[in-house]
Amino acid sequence: MPYISDEDKCTLRDIKHKYHLSTYAIAAIAYVEPGLVYRMEQGGGLARKDVEKILVRLSEVTGQDYSLETVGGYWITGEE
Repeated sequence: MPYISDEDKCTLRDIKHKYHLSTYAIAAIAYVEPGLVYRMEQGGGLARKDVEKILVRLSEVTGQDYSLETVGGYWITGEE
């Protein structure tokens, strides 16, 4: 279970504050359950596909590049 460090990266909390989004708003944007977004905010573990889904949707909505390479502070628990 690799940890994606937030060293030299922004975190989901940073994105949340920059765009004044709530956990529920991010969940709605990414079409995921709010609990997944909350877990990522808190530095918890998520499946790689869930992290990528959240980050891809945030990228599409904001026009910024949010990916595993640019956002850190969470754990990848597996591929599923």
